[in-house]
Amino acid sequence: MEKIMLVIAGSSPALQATQFATYLAGMTHSKLIGYFFEYELYADKPEIKTILGFPFVESIVAEDLPELAEKKKTINDHRRKFENTCSEKGIFSSSSYLEWPVLPTLITDSRFADVIIVDATFCHLSDKQDELSSFLQHLLANAQCPVIITPTGFSSMEEVIFLYDSSPSAVFAIKQFCYLFPELDEARATVVNTNKKTISSEEKKQINNWLCRHFGYTDFLDINDENEPVLLDYLLKKQNPIIIMGADKRSFISRLFRHSYTELMLKTLAYPVFITHH
Repeated sequence: MEKIMLVIAGSSPALQATQFATYLAGMTHSKLIGYFFEYELYADKPEIKTILGFPFVESIVAEDLPELAEKKKTINDHRRKFENTCSEKGIFSSSSYLEWPVLPTLITDSRFADVIIVDATFCHLSDKQDELSSFLQHLLANAQCPVIITPTGFSSMEEVIFLYDSSPSAVFAIKQFCYLFPELDEARATVVNTNKKTISSEEKKQINNWLCRHFGYTDFLDINDENEPVLLDYLLKKQNPIIIMGADKRSFISRLFRHSYTELMLKTLAYPVFITHH
């Protein structure tokens, strides 16, 4: 792996995301690029809008807000701390401040990156509490490399859990993760079957033969795809895992991050989630 993108929104320092990103960059000897930005409620210049069918000019622009300049200064301070942290750890890095909207730049740059790391707080940035933020949904749908949602707390990755449903994208996610992180060959690999049907012995043999070339220990577990509480209960008992899933499981992630599960998943479990699409 050569290039990791770290996306940090807002003027908060996002220490956990930075810690996780520097951990991966150090482990894989990759360049780490930090993208810092602030959500803006107003445009950079006046815009024509409508209310009840009548046009009007929104004259308030971002530059009119005094707190925005202070937030930019705080973000630039965090950028310097980020670069200093990377330098102290011997990690080749760079950073930039992105003007809103930032998604086009992130998606374009992801074409030439190996993985994007985003902070778990992105999951809360939504008008509807039972949905992922539109920002994160758009990034997951359009990123041209895998995305890792970081935990709110992190120590290490001792087990790799592959959510598997026999689909081509599930197999692709397994391969993509193994190719990107060969350094985790000593971690325990667990394949969790989320299909309603049990994996056949022949399919298990094929998966095991492939995984054995990348991990020293592999295991299989059957969990009904529709029984989310069972999966959550299983994950609660795990220590220091990373979860791997393919793009066709993205709708499953949305259900998993509903308001009733948000605190459980992001605060109690505190593990990273690796998402890619075929």
